[in-house]
Amino acid sequence: MERQPDLPQAAQARPSATDQRLTHNLPERRYRPELHGVRGLAILGVVLFHLFGAGRVSGGIDIFLAVSGFLFTGMLLRESAVGAGPINIVRYLARIARRLLPAAAMVIATTLAVGLYLFPSTRHEQLWTEARASFLYFENIELINSQLAYGAAGLGTSPFQHFWSLSVQGQFYLVWPVVAVVSVLLARRLRRPAAHVMTLLVILIIAASFVFTLYMQTMDQDQAYLMTRTRFWELAFGGLLALVASSIALPSRLRFLAGWMGVGLIVTCGFLLDGASLFPGPWALWPLAGLTLVMLSANSGLGLNESRASAAAFLSHGFFAWIGNVAYGLYLWHWPLLIFYLEAQDREAIDVQGAAAVFAVSLLLAWVTYRWVEQPMNRTKVGVKAQLAATAAVLTVVGIASSLVMTQLAPAIPEGYAMTGVDRSAYPGAAALEGGQRLNDDGDVFPEPHELGASEPMFATWGCEQTNLDEPGSDEVLVCEDPDPPAEPAATIMLTGGSHSAHWYNALALLAEEHHWELIVANKSGCRLRDAEDEDRDNCVRWNENLPSVVTEYRPDVVISTGTALYRSGSEEQITPGAENRWHEIVETGAELLLIRGTARPDENVPDCLAAGGTSESCGVDHSIYAEQDLLAEITRTESIYSIDMTDYICPEGACPAVIGNVGVYRDDSHLSSHYVETLAPYLDERIRAELPHLYR
Repeated sequence: MERQPDLPQAAQARPSATDQRLTHNLPERRYRPELHGVRGLAILGVVLFHLFGAGRVSGGIDIFLAVSGFLFTGMLLRESAVGAGPINIVRYLARIARRLLPAAAMVIATTLAVGLYLFPSTRHEQLWTEARASFLYFENIELINSQLAYGAAGLGTSPFQHFWSLSVQGQFYLVWPVVAVVSVLLARRLRRPAAHVMTLLVILIIAASFVFTLYMQTMDQDQAYLMTRTRFWELAFGGLLALVASSIALPSRLRFLAGWMGVGLIVTCGFLLDGASLFPGPWALWPLAGLTLVMLSANSGLGLNESRASAAAFLSHGFFAWIGNVAYGLYLWHWPLLIFYLEAQDREAIDVQGAAAVFAVSLLLAWVTYRWVEQPMNRTKVGVKAQLAATAAVLTVVGIASSLVMTQLAPAIPEGYAMTGVDRSAYPGAAALEGGQRLNDDGDVFPEPHELGASEPMFATWGCEQTNLDEPGSDEVLVCEDPDPPAEPAATIMLTGGSHSAHWYNALALLAEEHHWELIVANKSGCRLRDAEDEDRDNCVRWNENLPSVVTEYRPDVVISTGTALYRSGSEEQITPGAENRWHEIVETGAELLLIRGTARPDENVPDCLAAGGTSESCGVDHSIYAEQDLLAEITRTESIYSIDMTDYICPEGACPAVIGNVGVYRDDSHLSSHYVETLAPYLDERIRAELPHLYR
């Protein structure tokens, strides 16, 4: 997406006889207009598929990464080889900063300002977090850490999401000079051409990154899509093109066909492949092969004998050349404009008219950015040392300032029980149902929406819950011990079965203190009790298979888990396939099993909805998701399996409000808040006592 970098001035002195071997067969330095056109075609594909293709991946990003590898490999190796090793790192970093940062900073600042105005206060901390990550070129890492998978635009999508690829490129720019310099130093020692040595290193990098990509795609495709290590082979692929493919000249009779075949591969990629689930794996070679064919078709240059109907000539003139000029700005602007349009219109997807308007405005802003920001910065006469010093100062100030703002915006995570010290007369929660009052009349909600998202179970901060990721080691059953167990517990309770079981923890902890129970947790987030066929043996299945041995080891009197699964509007309550097999395995260890009927999920993030002015009813849950009869009733009461249903305290009178008794019921778009769960403790106690009276001894 970046503009083609300035090329360093050639060394004035001829290489000595000793260094002539070192500079042999270096990538040639010449402007390639067809490559500029490919840049325009690729960015056009990215933008048009985002706007009109429901977010499908066009392959344009993969081409841009390869183009970056192509340009920087030739540039860095030429400078390093001519200088017999070192490069002018100050000039190099200043050049990158001058080319990329001013336009990016303008878009980031604008996106942040508009986002703070449009989005509810609950999203402001994440906006600042991603603005900082985008400015400092680690947005892809932030998206992974925040578990924000790459996806199509919609309500709640980050307006900074597209900076993930710029972050990958920025990280590449810092690493690749090392590869070039190491190649030259090794070449000097081995008395070989630097281009040959770097070719070998680049092939090794491609192989290592490609193998790691295949591995990560079996573990977590969302992470694989965003990671720098999985994308490095694409950047290195472009480097290999600079080192090897630039010297390959196709016969004239094949050049025309190769060029148009390349254009065809580039254009059809988004239509034929689901890039979000396939890239950056082997199928990413589809658009990269297109780029390769276009470049091979133009390796001899666009001479007088070049057909004006060739792909290279087509990409070298007119519209695509202009799009290539504004490509960087077009990529920067189109995504936040798309997200803001959806937010302002309160739509999940954009229509054709809206997409056309966003495209037109994006083009206009891209041209303005190119004309009034990029070009003036490229012509600046400020010295490179001053440029680099100013860049370092700006990055430091922005990093510190944004961190301070984020510290102030971060919600207070409750220490201990969430409702400790809270006036229960003003915030009764579930107790309000006894008086027939379930909605807050004055809009008062506790905690405030921007803090409601932090209303998690106490053990969530202990570091003992297994990650929801499907990665090595995540099939191990971790156990959260009771932090203050009774000396002689009346019973041992184990809570297990995914995050919808875990959200009952604080209420159970209150009961455990009252009745002298020991409460332990064995939980893998996002992993219900289930099994699967052999072809779907992920780490959740393996974790489930490992659970019975841990239950046997800890010998709990009762294991508590969620019994049914409920999702969002349009779904139906169900018992997860294979869950009954797991239930019987737990009972076979000698423990009793208590199943709690599941809770439905809101259609949107409840704190966001409340912060945006939504009502308790409008931000609540569709009650029709629940089955008319409790699905657990016919299964339980056999083989030491029991069940309870708390639905009437969450969805009283056939409605599932977001606020009951002035307490927020849901902390996100899925889970009950610990604040509300704690107000359910006495009613949960009544239901457990009715089912398991022998537990109270």
